Amino acid sequence: MVPGSLRRAAGHTPLRSLIARRAALRSRAWGRVAAQQQQHTAQAHGMASPQPAWQPLPPEQLWQSIESVYERAQQTGAAFKTETRTELLRDPTPPGIEFVLRVAAALKAKPKGPPPQQQGQQPAAAKAAWVNPFLPYEEALWVAHLSPTHTLLLNKFNVVAKHVLVVTRGFESQTDPLNANDLEATVQVLRAFPAGAVAFYNCGEHSGRSQPHKHLQIVPLPFDDRQPPEPAIQAVVDAACRGAAPLEVVELRALPFRAYAARLDGGSTSQQLEALASRLLAACQHGLAAPVSYNALLWRGAMVMVPRSQECAGPCAINSLGFAGTMLLRSEEDLAYTTVTGPLKMLATVGVPW
Repeated sequence: MVPGSLRRAAGHTPLRSLIARRAALRSRAWGRVAAQQQQHTAQAHGMASPQPAWQPLPPEQLWQSIESVYERAQQTGAAFKTETRTELLRDPTPPGIEFVLRVAAALKAKPKGPPPQQQGQQPAAAKAAWVNPFLPYEEALWVAHLSPTHTLLLNKFNVVAKHVLVVTRGFESQTDPLNANDLEATVQVLRAFPAGAVAFYNCGEHSGRSQPHKHLQIVPLPFDDRQPPEPAIQAVVDAACRGAAPLEVVELRALPFRAYAARLDGGSTSQQLEALASRLLAACQHGLAAPVSYNALLWRGAMVMVPRSQECAGPCAINSLGFAGTMLLRSEEDLAYTTVTGPLKMLATVGVPW
């Protein structure tokens, strides 16, 4: 007799057929579990999980997220803002740029990445000493995912309110050139700042970079309430780009160091911006021994790149923002040095002569 559970109206179902169907059901169930585990693992490690289409936040909503996360992080102590006083200093050297100097008597210790010689084959002790602050990142500093490849974080140690970081969700090197994904995510954030902002990229040993995990930084404009909402270098870029087409690379010959720029028209694709960044980098690298450190600046109206020869001018470390028209000084002694020497001469010291 065949058990009733295996009878059909016409004949009998073979036992092995039933076993096969049950095995198929188990296989599909295990497949769902495995997919869920892979998604959870990707999220836990800050990696992008597959998505059919990415919908970025509208600018207004992204700005609201920046504001709310910033206020909460300041209140809970997840982020630290160093109080500074600002001084305006117009450099007498042509083209007469007015710089914003931020003076901080006491800065919180900001952790740095491993020295350049340790970023390749690092000894075990150096690996143990350095902890990547972006992988995983602190949840209290997270603002929003910008794309499957990039996320937006607050700067933990900020001098300017609402200073944010566009960070790759998987590890990429800070020595890599800017690509379309970097620039698409960055432009998305620039559009969210109501009064405008400046994005900057410190690339290479002499650029003023602090972490080897690829990230761009964005600070709001104006640098000081007494200035218009544009970088101090804007007038120099406008004069050099007069008559040039959008995305055409020009030399900023009014400056006493090599610098290159292109005007943006607001309608460029991320692939066009990547191609522009490649042309600017080629101009920076021309005639110099590799690898070339450089600083990149990006705002709604322009992209600028400057090759670097060293990190410091006298006692002052300089990053990309120095070339945008603002410097962070760690002491009154730094302020005195900058006032006597002049910001443009300091930038020429850390830059490359024409």
